[in-house]
Amino acid sequence: MNKKAAVVKASSVGRQARLQASAKPYVAARPKRAQLPQAKASSSRTSAIAIPTPIKPYLPEDGARLYRDLCIQTSREIHPDIQPRSDFELCCLAEKHYKGSREEIYAQLDEEYATYIRLDGKEFIDEAIRKQLDTYQEPTGFKPSPGETSPYIHVRPIPGTRYSLRLFPGSLTNSEYCLDFVDNATGAPVNSPFEFELWVVPDWDNPLAGLPIVQKMRSIENAHNIKTKDILPGHEKFILRDGQTCVLARPGHTKIRFKVPIRRRPESEQVQEEHMIVFDLPKFID
Repeated sequence: MNKKAAVVKASSVGRQARLQASAKPYVAARPKRAQLPQAKASSSRTSAIAIPTPIKPYLPEDGARLYRDLCIQTSREIHPDIQPRSDFELCCLAEKHYKGSREEIYAQLDEEYATYIRLDGKEFIDEAIRKQLDTYQEPTGFKPSPGETSPYIHVRPIPGTRYSLRLFPGSLTNSEYCLDFVDNATGAPVNSPFEFELWVVPDWDNPLAGLPIVQKMRSIENAHNIKTKDILPGHEKFILRDGQTCVLARPGHTKIRFKVPIRRRPESEQVQEEHMIVFDLPKFID
């Protein structure tokens, strides 16, 4: 194996960690962003992560996360009793489910690491993995921790239930925002806690924005033909778009309408200021 192939292999270690993401190809929506690869959905047996192209600098509004942090969180969920002893093991433990006792799992990790070293050397492999872990990614569907707060995470209690609706950011490049439900007492995400339908409707304040259609939304898992009963506990999510107007409908209850936040894009604003004359007109007229 040549060094170019080894870089590809080393940088792909950890690609299958637990990130729920949209199934369509990620297409960059603004300049200076590379095209992002197609993501994968998780099933009741496996979960997957598609590693987006690294982006810098890191902007919180992007929904970007340090890939090392993603792997730490994922490895703890998959292997709570196994402590990674190196960056290589961190990637591996976030990549797949290892079976066996702690000693047996460490033995498997040692064997895999020895194979990489035998092919291209310890220094080369360690550096390739370190660089991958220290990049920033724009994951869509990677859920915040229970109780985690951010200007981009929004939680609203649903009247008459012990649950809340939560919105959290996905890829800014693709204008993706995510929705799930959380338990009010614990902050932990739950799957479909009650009977409901989620609809995207035309923007009543701006009827010409977007397509004038009404669309019933499905969770990303259902969109991949994964039945709701087979979704891993707390992993269900819906992929929305910045600025979409949505309606949550429950039988026998008043409908809930909300608009997905729109994240500003500093790069776009800068281009506008430098190359355009902007007329100040009223946004709404009563």
